Parts: sequence; structure tokens; C-alpha cells
Amino acid sequence: MNNHPADGLLRLHQRQLGAITLVHLMSGIDDDALADGTHRCGSSTTLCGYTEWVSAEEPGLTLGWDWQLETHSPAPRVVRLGMPRTNVLVLRGELDPLPWEQSLEVMASLIDAFDWNTPAFEAVCGRYAS
Repeated sequence: MNNHPADGLLRLHQRQLGAITLVHLMSGIDDDALADGTHRCGSSTTLCGYTEWVSAEEPGLTLGWDWQLETHSPAPRVVRLGMPRTNVLVLRGELDPLPWEQSLEVMASLIDAFDWNTPAFEAVCGRYAS
């Protein structure tokens, strides 16, 4: 795996990403939506937050994204919002990096392919329920 400390980005092939074990670091609720004071009694509210994950081994991959509690589906669930934040630039050739937006799309697909929802939401419940 290639690590280029000059810009802080890990350059990894997509096949290498599948071999990396991600570990939940932390999750939380965004409270800025509640702080703006625009919610009225009886109106619906949106629960949004963030989650951060790291690799269990070297290289030090970091991956974070925003989520939202979706209550309109048959069973409430947590879904990813937008593109992730990461220190990974995905390579398509030996040393040929994808454009940044395409690299983020690959990382978003990686996120959507594993069960991050359960540990992230359990961490939020444990953090704020007490």
C-alpha cells in the first residue's frame, strides 16, 4: 500500500480497500438544527449526525460521513447523507489516481456495502440516552 505523507493522502487501489477492516471510532448527533429555533411544537423534526471510522491496521485510513434517521420507511433506519470525508485517494492504475469526486464515490460505495448503521446508531443511543 502506498502512503504519500507530503499531502497526507493514502493512495490505495479499490481491491486494497476491500481488505481493510474498519473500526467504529465515534458517532454523534448534530445539534445545530435544534439550536436555530425554527421548530414549532407539533412539527416533525429531523435527527442527523455523524460517524467516524478508522482502519484496524496500518495504513491509518480515516473515513467519516453524515447520516440521517429516516422515519418514513416501514422500519426507521439510519442512512448516509452526502459524500464521505477521508484521507484516501483511490487509484485506478498503478499510480493513476481517480479524480477526487470519483474517489469519494468509490468510498461511498464501500460505506454502503457494510453494516455501519447498527454500531453507529447504538453508539449514539448509548452516548445520549443516559
